Amino acid sequence: MFDLLANDSQPAAVFPPENQVEGFKNNAVANQASPLSVEKYLSVAEVLSESALTRIDALAPCAAGQSEADCGRQFVRNFGAKAFRRPLEDSEARGFDALFGDTLIKSGYSSAFALTLQAILQSPQFLYRADSLGAPSVESGAVLLGPYELAARLSYFLTGSMPDSELFAAAARNDLQTEAQVEKQARRLIATPRAHEVVREFHHQWLMLDALPSVVRKSADVASLDAAWFGKDWLESFDRFVDHVYWDVGNVSELFTSKRVYVNSRLAQLYGAKSPSSGFEGVDLADRAGLITQPALLALLAHTDQSAPVQRGVFTLERLMCATVPPPPPNVNPIPPDPDPNATTRERFDVHTKNTECAGCHALIDGVGFGFEAYDQLGRFRSTENNLPVDTSGNVLIGDAALSGPFHGAAELAQRLGASSRVRDCIATSWYRFALGRIEADADRCSLDDVKARFAQAQGDFPTLLVSISRSLAFRYRPAIVKGGP
Repeated sequence: MFDLLANDSQPAAVFPPENQVEGFKNNAVANQASPLSVEKYLSVAEVLSESALTRIDALAPCAAGQSEADCGRQFVRNFGAKAFRRPLEDSEARGFDALFGDTLIKSGYSSAFALTLQAILQSPQFLYRADSLGAPSVESGAVLLGPYELAARLSYFLTGSMPDSELFAAAARNDLQTEAQVEKQARRLIATPRAHEVVREFHHQWLMLDALPSVVRKSADVASLDAAWFGKDWLESFDRFVDHVYWDVGNVSELFTSKRVYVNSRLAQLYGAKSPSSGFEGVDLADRAGLITQPALLALLAHTDQSAPVQRGVFTLERLMCATVPPPPPNVNPIPPDPDPNATTRERFDVHTKNTECAGCHALIDGVGFGFEAYDQLGRFRSTENNLPVDTSGNVLIGDAALSGPFHGAAELAQRLGASSRVRDCIATSWYRFALGRIEADADRCSLDDVKARFAQAQGDFPTLLVSISRSLAFRYRPAIVKGGP
């Protein structure tokens, strides 16, 4: 909304939460308009139009000598094109012209501006991005996106916002027809600060980090852990790690092998690092190995007062390996065993493998999750628990040759994850879903395989992955509409 109205009040915060599919909030099928969302759209449009009156001279200027009706028509076309991410159709413009003109006669220029703005902000053309205005191809039924449709898809994927002036101009010149033209714009957008925000947001959704700012963790040897600031510290630390991996180095290997952790004075004290003079600072810690040992993630994947090998195992399998983990049987109690000062977490959770109903799945889950036991519920490294040695041996039962087999500790597991083609393909698939706002279908096989192949050839280079998705046929076409489909 800031790019459209220079309004930074974040009005979408009052909208109902989006439904998530595989962690992502932008799945078009799962997020349909509801009576509550329509009600919120109306109230937010009213608030925004009232606020916009303070900028009426910038949004709907009317020079001396111009009639107010002409100024209104100019506003409809100029602002409407930005809001709809394309020039208005004649029929659309006439409808808004009529609304502006009628209100102008009854209530004056300011009221006509505000009411027309409200109507634009509640229109489907603004609230939804249409991908199928063109004609289906004869061969497949797929629809080639028009230049403005593709510009919007490209911009929202890589910057999280409406197209900028350069991308609008490229669409107007029809300079988004070829893969090379799309790649040129994609690389330009990736180099903008907005792309950093999108990469952070992808990780928040992919790794399900939304709950992190409010998590509560306890430890007998830490006097006070105020969730009001500690959760936010963890999230900021994680975001800075992602920035480092994507923009300073830029490849999958660093994602799983980097010893970098970003700390402020509070986190530095908790993790045994030198405290920075101010703010956050990156430090290399010997007990860290990339993404899976980031304090934020370890603290999130924990219980209030103990580590959570099951959560950590399921997370690694589902999020990083794209494996399907079946839910527990309905008659199984999912509550973790109480902490025992005379036993380790591993010993207490070992009951899973002794239960015949649980053993099959938990051999898969716990074989991964127990490898994280060198980290407690605060993400701190430990070699003992309750004065007993911690056993971090594990076993990956699925995956490629680089991944599967016994391992010892999270550092070795991280090395395997970073070298695994399965993990690399899972990351590519997750970005693909995020970019397209849907789960892949059979028709996506060729495009997704090509994206994975380019990512592999680039040795896991992240900018190459984003460009490859932007160039893909699936990104530049809308899939054929089938009976019963989207």
